[in-house]
Amino acid sequence: MYILVTLFFEKQFKTPDCTLRYLLFKKKKTKRLLVIFSSYPGKDRPARYNYILKFKKLRTSRLYILDNFGFDKRGAYYLGENKDFYIERAVHELIESVRKELELEKENVILTGSSKGGFAAMYFENKYNYGASVVGAPQVRLGNYLRLDWHKQIFEFIMGEVNDQNCDFLNDLLFDMINQKETKPNISIHVSKQESMYTKHVVPLLDFLEDVDCDLDLDFGNYKNHSDVGPHFANYALKQIPLLFKKLEQKN
Repeated sequence: MYILVTLFFEKQFKTPDCTLRYLLFKKKKTKRLLVIFSSYPGKDRPARYNYILKFKKLRTSRLYILDNFGFDKRGAYYLGENKDFYIERAVHELIESVRKELELEKENVILTGSSKGGFAAMYFENKYNYGASVVGAPQVRLGNYLRLDWHKQIFEFIMGEVNDQNCDFLNDLLFDMINQKETKPNISIHVSKQESMYTKHVVPLLDFLEDVDCDLDLDFGNYKNHSDVGPHFANYALKQIPLLFKKLEQKN
């Protein structure tokens, strides 16, 4: 099914710096857009879209964006290469192109994803002032995470060199975007306290958000392995996304 969907529906968005691959499913009679970012596919696996079938019944248009850049083309966190964030610029252009085509306000755009996709969802929500993000077990302190031996090649692709200065830059990146958002950050997080992202990433984010005027929803699952987040997060997202769209529409 996945192969058939990508074969028939995948499109390309070309910019001077790169070409994005994406899927767009428009939903009639709704003024909503859900943008779905992909998680890291794992060693020796190609980049792939997430939650295509899981989110099919949501009453919203859906934009899936592939992150097939970086080492082995398995992802660069939708950012860029050698400190030139050309992937980010292309992603923003694509989202804006779709949003304007659908005649939507920014407040009616929700971004979502788990793990790597969770970082991207929060990053783009806050940097570009979209309505909300719904994320599962996200990486937050990106420098520390990508500095680990098995992720260093991703770090080197994004920043050019692994050093303390670049590590600090990536660690602070999401926090800086949250601080500069023009509207109130609206973040929904699913995670398990037993899995690796909780202590090193979600807890620092929650501590940071204590001093931020932010709409926050927190959901805890019961599983030990980060690789198990997918189905648990999907169940949470299927409930939370419609609730958020309703709240955002009531504000407009």
